[in-house]
Amino acid sequence: MTNKIHGFHFAFILICSLLIWNPINAQTGSVSPYSRYGIGDILQDGFTNQTAMGGIGAALYTSYYINVVNPAALVADTSTLFEFGAKGEVRELGFGDQTTTLNSASFSYFALAFPIKKNKLSACFGLLPFTSVGYNIVVDEKDVPDFGNIKYKYEGTGGFNKAFLGAGYRINKNFSTGLSISYLFGTIENTTSLEFPNSTNYFNSRYISGVTANGFYANYGLLYQTRFKKDLEFKAGLTGSFATKVNATNNRFYYNYTISSFGGEILKDSIYNEQEKRGNIRLPSTFRLGFTLGKSASWLAGMDFSYENWEKFENFESEDTLNNSYTFNIGGEKRTKKLVYRLGGRYTKTYLNLKETQLDDYGITFGIGLQKLLPKRPPSSINLAIEIGQRGTNENNLLKEQYIRFHLGFTLTDSWFNRPKYD
Repeated sequence: MTNKIHGFHFAFILICSLLIWNPINAQTGSVSPYSRYGIGDILQDGFTNQTAMGGIGAALYTSYYINVVNPAALVADTSTLFEFGAKGEVRELGFGDQTTTLNSASFSYFALAFPIKKNKLSACFGLLPFTSVGYNIVVDEKDVPDFGNIKYKYEGTGGFNKAFLGAGYRINKNFSTGLSISYLFGTIENTTSLEFPNSTNYFNSRYISGVTANGFYANYGLLYQTRFKKDLEFKAGLTGSFATKVNATNNRFYYNYTISSFGGEILKDSIYNEQEKRGNIRLPSTFRLGFTLGKSASWLAGMDFSYENWEKFENFESEDTLNNSYTFNIGGEKRTKKLVYRLGGRYTKTYLNLKETQLDDYGITFGIGLQKLLPKRPPSSINLAIEIGQRGTNENNLLKEQYIRFHLGFTLTDSWFNRPKYD
C-alpha cells in the first residue's frame, strides 16, 4: 500500500513538473520598460514562503519548505518536499501626469528536495526563472521637418531560466555546507522599429537582436546554528557565487518594410543579417549574509544583506552601464497549528543607473500559510504572499512604477525513502 501511495505522488509530481516546464520556458513575467536594460529584471530565488517574509533566505533553516537561496539549508529537508508556484502582477507606470496600468501572470518555479541520509545529506533539483524581459514602448514625434510624423517602437520579450541541482551536507551539529550547480538557458529578443505613418517616400526599418544563453554557474553556502536558553535558536548563513562567463549567441537582423493597405507588413529588403555570432555573458560575483532568531515550530525573525558586482558585467565583450547593487531583506513568521502568518520588507539599490540616477526598488510583503491540509499524512501547505512596492522615480524625466504582486505556492510533503515496517 505504501509503495502505491508513493507511486501516485511521484506520478502527480511528474505531471505537475511537465505542465509547469513549458509555461516557465515560454513565459514573459515582466511588463516593465526597465527590463530592456542589462539582461532584464532579475528575479528572486526564494519561493512563496520566503517572499512573504521580505525574501530572507541566507539563514533560513527549516524542514517545512525548501530554501534554495542557501544550498547549505537543504540538509534541513528531512522529508521529500515538492514545491511549485505561480504569480500575478498589476503594475502602474507613471511618467509625468500620464499613467498606464499593465498586468501579467505566469508560473514561478518548481523544485523537489529529498534526504539522501537523514539529518546528514539532502539534495534538491528544480527550475525557476532567472531574468525576465517584457516591454512595448511607442514614441510618436509629430511634424518632423522633411519627414512628417515618425513613430519609434521598442519591444522586448523572453528571459533566462535556470535548472539547478543542489545538495546540503551537515558537517557537525553546528555547521552545514552546500553547493548548487545551475544551468542557465533562454533567449532575450529586443526589437527597435522606425516607421513613417504618413509618408510613402521612406521605407520603415526594423532592427532585431536576439541573445541566447546557455552555460553553468555555481552557488556555495555555509550555515551555522546554535541553541540558547528558553529554546531560542540562532542561525547565521552565507551564500554567494563567483563571477562566471556563460556561452551565448547573438542573432541580428536589420531590414526595411512597408505597411500594406490590409494592415500587414511587406518585407522590402534585408540590409543586415548576422546569424549566431558567438560570445559570452559575464555574470557578476555575489554574496549574501543573513541571520535568524526564533523558536522551533513557533516563530522566527531574520534579516539578509546581499551584494552583486554588476559593474563587471559584460555582454559580448562590451560592458553595459550597470551599477553594483545591494539589497536588505527583513521578515519573519508566526506559526499556529494550522496557520502561518508572515510579514516582511525589502529595499534594493538596483543595477539600473539612468540619467545619473540609480534606481531604488522597495516594498512591504505579507502572507499566510495553510498547513496540515491532508489528515493522517505528512503536513502539506498552501501559501499566499503579497508584495506592494515601487521602483523608479518621476525625477529627471524617469518612469515610476508602482506594483502589487500576488504569489501562490504549494508545498507537498511525503516520506519516500523510509523502509516500510510491514510488507
